[in-house]
Amino acid sequence: MPGNSNKQTSSTTTQPWSGAQPALKTALSGAQNLYNSGVGSQVYTGQTYVNRDPNTTQALEGISRNAWNNSNGAGTSGQYQKAINSGGYNDAQLSALNNTQNLANANWSVSPELQKIIDQTNADANTNVSLANSAGGRYGSGSGNAAIADAVSKNTNNLLYNDLNNFNTRKDAANSNLFNMGQTGFGNLGTAYTGLSAPLLDKMKVGQANEDYAMQALNDQLRIFDAQQNKPWENLSRLNAIASGAGQLGGTTTQSQPGQNPWLSALGYGATGLGLLGSF
Repeated sequence: MPGNSNKQTSSTTTQPWSGAQPALKTALSGAQNLYNSGVGSQVYTGQTYVNRDPNTTQALEGISRNAWNNSNGAGTSGQYQKAINSGGYNDAQLSALNNTQNLANANWSVSPELQKIIDQTNADANTNVSLANSAGGRYGSGSGNAAIADAVSKNTNNLLYNDLNNFNTRKDAANSNLFNMGQTGFGNLGTAYTGLSAPLLDKMKVGQANEDYAMQALNDQLRIFDAQQNKPWENLSRLNAIASGAGQLGGTTTQSQPGQNPWLSALGYGATGLGLLGSF
């Protein structure tokens, strides 16, 4: 028998949907042209941060200048350092502190001024009592002299007592003020240190502003570098996505298969004819 009646062969051809083929061809051609021309892979290398405004630059320069002019012992830093070295007091406060300390530590004594007052008032008392003794006929008598001595003694004691009492009151107040001044001086130390550090803090702010600006420039350089490294790959990925995606669109499938063996067909027809004849 000629030929092998059992051998079967077939072939399948898959094509995108015919309505989509023109668009796909256009897209593939356009993508290839774009890729070849470099469109989409270009990197913007211009500056993406703003330059400083002249007012900002002038302000930063002024702050920096003021900071240096008032630091390291110059300007206000010298005043603050002097106050720190003096326990937290400036010159006027230190003078008041010394006066208060002297009063707080002083001992009471009859001052020349008080002695003058005693002498004057005792003389007045003596005159007044002597006149009274003369009017009463006791001038020069023992009782008259005793009255004069008593008047002078009372006047002297009253003046001394009042002066001592006033001295102790002022001394107590001085000690209280001295304690308060000590607290004030301790608080002034913190204020002076803050003032001493203020110019340096301003200088640090200027430095931070410059660092922030420099960081913007550095980030911009990094942005350009990253874009230059990644954009070509992104562009290639776009082309690949279009090309691979085209095969997933709807289409038609054509399958071809060889015809039947003629000898088998003839036998088949013969058997069919016999069957038909048998029915008559």
